[in-house]
Amino acid sequence: MSKISLEMAEIFASQLRSQLRVSNTEPVNVKTVVRMLGILTLYRPLSTSLYGLSMKSADGKWRFMLVNSDSMVGRQNFTIAHELYHLYFDENPQTHFCKAGQLDDAEKSANVFAGAFLMPKLGLIQHIPDKELLSKNITINTILNLEALFGVSHTALLVRLKELKFISDKLYEYYTSLKISVEATRRGFDTTLYHEGNAGLVIGDFGVKARELYEKDIISEGHYWELLNMIGYGCGEGEDCTGC
Repeated sequence: MSKISLEMAEIFASQLRSQLRVSNTEPVNVKTVVRMLGILTLYRPLSTSLYGLSMKSADGKWRFMLVNSDSMVGRQNFTIAHELYHLYFDENPQTHFCKAGQLDDAEKSANVFAGAFLMPKLGLIQHIPDKELLSKNITINTILNLEALFGVSHTALLVRLKELKFISDKLYEYYTSLKISVEATRRGFDTTLYHEGNAGLVIGDFGVKARELYEKDIISEGHYWELLNMIGYGCGEGEDCTGC
């Protein structure tokens, strides 16, 4: 499969937004998205070269994501959007590992889709002053506001703006060189996006289903706690879960 075009990425992103009943201008919360789509999502520390992974059952009814909680929150959000492409639009779906430095066509397609899904063109236009948009001279204050609004990393936003030809190559290079967390702090922006986070977070109904199986006597209490331990919500080693 060749890399999808920007136009096709925009179409796919619009289709998924429509399914989620989200307009093509408003930001999306990726945690809400995976919950709405029923994707079991775990945030866990992984190696620095692995951003995350995704897989689904052969019938497509069960989907799973693992996100590296040691990466920046903005990067985590992009990883989730990236994996949505592989789970819903990739012509060759399989267990997928999102690694740093991967540049094959499938990865490029997923990246273009993620940018379009998280940062819709019309949404960006709404929040960029006309003067800046026309001159392609978007200010650092607008850059920071867009990152905070759409929940994306500095790199992801710059790539998207350059892709849409909203900024010049020269301005792209300049903003790439900045220490963005410092710039955000100087201007009173929340810097959560630029730091690690969400370690241990689980999104999904795995625990609910495990409890239902236990209450229906389909699995034993021991098996129930084993299942919860799989997602980090069971008892620790040596602890007695009886009566919890």
